[in-house]
Amino acid sequence: MIGAEDDVLWDTAKYIRRMKQRMKEHPHTCRLEFVIYEHGTHFVFPDSMLKTMLPVGSGLFVKLAFQAARKYPEECRRARLDIDQRVRNAVAEWKSAEK
Repeated sequence: MIGAEDDVLWDTAKYIRRMKQRMKEHPHTCRLEFVIYEHGTHFVFPDSMLKTMLPVGSGLFVKLAFQAARKYPEECRRARLDIDQRVRNAVAEWKSAEK
């Protein structure tokens, strides 16, 4: 579960923390990760996905849409790159588990 503290459309961090606590209280067999970035805006997509959705001007769109992206552009970009790597790692892990 991934979110950002500066998500102005939904209090992502608050609800991720609630979900994390709920998962601690209820038995499950899922392997979960909870990641909350200080800066990342509501668009906490993997960088490659954002570029696929908006091949031209993705960075500009995020900056125009979210004040935090204008104020912390490098931090938001680093969050998207980190998310991209986390997703790639998870997919690689799933693929290797299938073999």
